[in-house]
Amino acid sequence: MKALERAMKKDVDTDQQRGSTSQSGDTEMHVVVIDTETKPKIQGVPPMLRGVEENKNCYDPLVVSIGPFHHLKELHITEKDKYAMARRYADNDGQSYDLLYNKVKAIAGDARNCFSLDSSTEVVLDEEKFTKMMFLDGCFILQFIRRFVEDHKDLNMKLYLAAFVKRDLLLLENQLPFLVLRELMSKNKEEEWKKMLSTFFNGVLVLPSDSPREIEFDQCAHLLDMIHTILIDKEALSAPRHDRKSGSTDLFSCRSAKELNAAGIHFRPSQGHRFTDVQFSSSFILIGFLKLPPIAVDDSTKSMLLNMVAYEACPDAPDDLGVSSYICFMDSLIDHAEDVKELRSKGILLNFLGSDQQVADLFNQIADNLVANPNAYAKVKNKLQRHHKNKIKIWLAEWLHTHFTSPWTVLAFVGAIFALVLSVIQTYESVYATETAPCPCAAANNTK
Repeated sequence: MKALERAMKKDVDTDQQRGSTSQSGDTEMHVVVIDTETKPKIQGVPPMLRGVEENKNCYDPLVVSIGPFHHLKELHITEKDKYAMARRYADNDGQSYDLLYNKVKAIAGDARNCFSLDSSTEVVLDEEKFTKMMFLDGCFILQFIRRFVEDHKDLNMKLYLAAFVKRDLLLLENQLPFLVLRELMSKNKEEEWKKMLSTFFNGVLVLPSDSPREIEFDQCAHLLDMIHTILIDKEALSAPRHDRKSGSTDLFSCRSAKELNAAGIHFRPSQGHRFTDVQFSSSFILIGFLKLPPIAVDDSTKSMLLNMVAYEACPDAPDDLGVSSYICFMDSLIDHAEDVKELRSKGILLNFLGSDQQVADLFNQIADNLVANPNAYAKVKNKLQRHHKNKIKIWLAEWLHTHFTSPWTVLAFVGAIFALVLSVIQTYESVYATETAPCPCAAANNTK
């Protein structure tokens, strides 16, 4: 490790002697000045969340540490691996390795202000070590994303390991200030990187979209903030909390998916791919449709959701509680395996985790002690409330659900109605024939 540090120091000294000259002969570096006070700081997971025994392993990296919080941990990907990735990134991007390092060094002070570090970490990471860490971690992230999107074979790692790296890059305590990543990107390739990051995040948690949401670099604090922005539409969370016609949504308790289905509400996957893309509509007198974004549930889902919840719980993070509200809403729909089965059969839940009960347990566990945004899904809740206020509608829907859940019962009912109609027709014809038949006495008198 000391040899590695000496090699990096030698590279930097050489660069300084050359006047920070790039391969193309450029001698000036464009530094993006970012007001770190307006960006949320990268903080540790709040103790209230980390203290939950079932979730404690969801916040720590498994194969790679990024940033200062887990810097000293010995994981699968070492400093030596990061150094090699940094060299490959510089070569592939057509930028001088020395110039890239000095770009990071120029904004290292601003990057340090993006972290909320304790005194012990501040002492361990002096200016030189911090700059080196930012440089190696930033190059590793960008090189991994590029190779993950373009060609998995160039990653030089197994696919299962790449999946764990992608999971680790979305941990709250494993974030890097985006200003570091932006400095490492070629200025003339920002549009290319926007498309690459959109592709990289397309399909995280929700199903892949044919038109991924465009990413704005100026609005991103780090990668976790980026995926949070992709999944949450803040305007959808600004709906009025109260509806004068239907009353307050606070008084409404959402039923489980099985109960809603029995009450005439059917589930459909929404066209949107964000957690806020939830709609309710009524097509017929007795039937309503609740549309939810399709979500894939696998081994990494719990970790990703909990880290976004932890991000929302940080003091200076966005105060929309978008992911927390989504989890609470899904938890209200899912009580048992039967509810998961109902949503899975409609293409809303894709279960790669195991049994339906495991998915139900996942949402029930991570929803503990969460607080939802009172404005989240307000219109949907108001419409559901109005649907449930109509007792006749609910009674008829439940009766139909109870007696006509099977196509055989429907056929039997139609057959019974058909038989009854035939019986009525036959009875009517027999009575009508009797009334119109000539009287025998009259016929005898006519013959005389």
